[in-house]
Amino acid sequence: MNDSPGPGMAWLAERTGKDPRELTASPTAALNTLAQAVREAADLARRTVSDDAEVRKQARADAAGLRRQYAAAPSPAEALGTRLAAHLRTAAEELRRP
Repeated sequence: MNDSPGPGMAWLAERTGKDPRELTASPTAALNTLAQAVREAADLARRTVSDDAEVRKQARADAAGLRRQYAAAPSPAEALGTRLAAHLRTAAEELRRP
């Protein structure tokens, strides 16, 4: 079964050095991490309109990296389909057992 976190949770975990499973297991940890991510996103937005060309350039590179990360990840529908298929395989195997 595929229990890997989605791209959003992976991004949150990467930004804070936490294990994605820790975030999915604890609503408090997830909310605190999400608040931190919102602050980082606001900072990225602020940097994209900076008067400093180097700051804008780095912000564009950071934004491009985030876009690539999300584009490479399976869609929510694909992730759900993978999980459902795994559960159906498990259920079918259990039904076949004597």
